[in-house]
Amino acid sequence: MMISRRLLWILLMGYITSKGVMSSFIDHYMSMSSSSNQTSSANKETLRAQMNLSHFTTDIESILAEKPRETSHRCACDSTKFAQIHTEFEMINETLTDITAKLESLNELHYYATKVDQCDHMPCKNGGTCINDGNSYICNCTDGYEGHDCTSTVHCVVPPAPNNGTVSQPSGQLVPYNTSITYRCNDKYLVAFEVHNFLVAVCRQNKWTRYTPVCVFDDCNPDSCSGRGTCINQIGRTICECDEGYEGSDCSVQSNPCDLFPCGERGVCIWNGGTSYTCRCLVEFRGYDCETYDANLCAHTVGMEDGRVEDGDISASRSSNHPSYRARLHNSYGWEIYSANIYDWLQVDLKKNTTVVAVASQGSASGSHYVRSYKIAYGFAPNALQIIKDSNGEDLIFQGNSNHNTVVRNNFPSPVTARYFRILLQSWNGNYGGLRLEYYSCYP
Repeated sequence: MMISRRLLWILLMGYITSKGVMSSFIDHYMSMSSSSNQTSSANKETLRAQMNLSHFTTDIESILAEKPRETSHRCACDSTKFAQIHTEFEMINETLTDITAKLESLNELHYYATKVDQCDHMPCKNGGTCINDGNSYICNCTDGYEGHDCTSTVHCVVPPAPNNGTVSQPSGQLVPYNTSITYRCNDKYLVAFEVHNFLVAVCRQNKWTRYTPVCVFDDCNPDSCSGRGTCINQIGRTICECDEGYEGSDCSVQSNPCDLFPCGERGVCIWNGGTSYTCRCLVEFRGYDCETYDANLCAHTVGMEDGRVEDGDISASRSSNHPSYRARLHNSYGWEIYSANIYDWLQVDLKKNTTVVAVASQGSASGSHYVRSYKIAYGFAPNALQIIKDSNGEDLIFQGNSNHNTVVRNNFPSPVTARYFRILLQSWNGNYGGLRLEYYSCYP
């Protein structure tokens, strides 16, 4: 078999490269697995690879020693020996692959063998919480303890006494966790920004809850705040915290309580002088600050009964014997609907935005047709209505009539401003639903 010098050179370079890779893998493996239980088996694989490499080297050298015959730039080699070398070369590659896999397995075993939960032996004392941090751990200590394992008790150093004052413990002394000390200013001195001459601090995690205070000369006197506020000494000046109803640097100016809008939008505030004021409430509100809503105070009708609401402004989903325009309180007929269902409704267009607080209903004058319960929807356009809600945010169901003639008034939970108001039937007597209505506002 003839083999070119170029092919022989490629084989030789492959051998050298394989030998270098093999050597580096062997060195790396031996250094990592010197203390491993798998060392003996790995050494066997390594020795086997070395023996194959040695044998391969001998074969290559014997080929190179042969003098090639020059025949048209070709080299004649022993084909049997070449095939043998090729087979051994493949075996070496398989050995390298196997050793690489074993090295990766050992690396993985080494990683998991060294990844130990450092908190298993409960290193944190005195109630500390252990957090595993890879090859170490961190202790979150409870109050009063510190250190890597929470074994040290927290102490604080007593600071020096303030100028023009004293401290209850000797300065520089170590005191344990939760110990209190008291700073006290001398006569005619006060703690700055306070109204007294002492301050208490407590030892926590290596620090005090309050800094050493500044004792300032008491420049306050009974007239400092005009007798209508509290004088407080700051560093280099005094300030007044005024009583309610007074303002100014010395609290000498009466403030207007109406500036705080105590009546809200429920009424108009009138200042009576000093801290006194009066709320003139809107019709539907009462109380000192107009805080109570009372729809019963409103008795102005929107015009269903007296005809101010025109017939064409009263509509319904459908009608039976008596059309929707007859749905007026105390009308001699009333609106009636046969085989009523929860999709039936009666709507009023008030032509302008109106604040409504209540509705009154009767059944039909026929004697047996009335609505037992209903919901009310409202809005500024008939295709954009929303339903009145109760205090829980649920649709409010109003209790209607139990006979055809008694007027039942239902107040809204709060005033509703809208143009369109629609009754949505929920339950009724028999097959017929019958209604006569009036809405109430607080203003004509």
